Amino acid sequence: MQWQDQCIILSTRSFSENSRIISVFNKSLGKTSGLLRGLKQPVQLGDIASVAWRGRNNDSLGTLSVENLFSSFAFLFNNPLEILAIESACTLCLYGLPEKAPHEQLFESMKTLLLKLTQKGWLSAYVDFELQFLAEVGLGLDLSKCAVTGKKEGLFYISPKTGKAVIEEVGEKYKDRLFILPQFLLKKTDSTISDILCALQITEHFLKMYFCGISSKDLPLSRSYLIEALSAEELK
Repeated sequence: MQWQDQCIILSTRSFSENSRIISVFNKSLGKTSGLLRGLKQPVQLGDIASVAWRGRNNDSLGTLSVENLFSSFAFLFNNPLEILAIESACTLCLYGLPEKAPHEQLFESMKTLLLKLTQKGWLSAYVDFELQFLAEVGLGLDLSKCAVTGKKEGLFYISPKTGKAVIEEVGEKYKDRLFILPQFLLKKTDSTISDILCALQITEHFLKMYFCGISSKDLPLSRSYLIEALSAEELK
């Protein structure tokens, strides 16, 4: 059995002196792993590559050949925030997605993030990735209308229980128990660091809910470090 597809490298670990076990993520098969023999070129987290897999059957480890197409690390060695974002996104997929289950929209969202990391506004792309991750694991937020009135305008709060939005008048008396909804999530306008941190607080709540349900793993440390660094930046 064999396949070839464009993939994102999620993890790489040593197997022997001249081989590694590589986890990759692609549109049609989702997350899968294989053995990469020989170290002809560096393989790093977040690389976008053309990957060929060959194995005895679909359940075997199989072997990989990798042709690198784009490496974010090549442009970001002096950009610690962007590197933390790569590590966080890769770790969320590595530990949060089942093996060999397609997640086409999540793949495209992650690819968009990786390609935007050298551009202004990449933090919004990271938030979009986490929102898409939540949507594909069954905890997507509903920002389309007020859960109580059905109104589509004036959405202001979001419920930590349901992930549904409500207008300010409805949520005002419960505001101590609700998240404030960053408006850039609705209108795709420019966002401040404060807006990004507010959005990441919301996604963190639902990510923890999901990961507590599937394993005892914590959220990636790289994600925590990213938030710490952004918080420090906000205070400058």
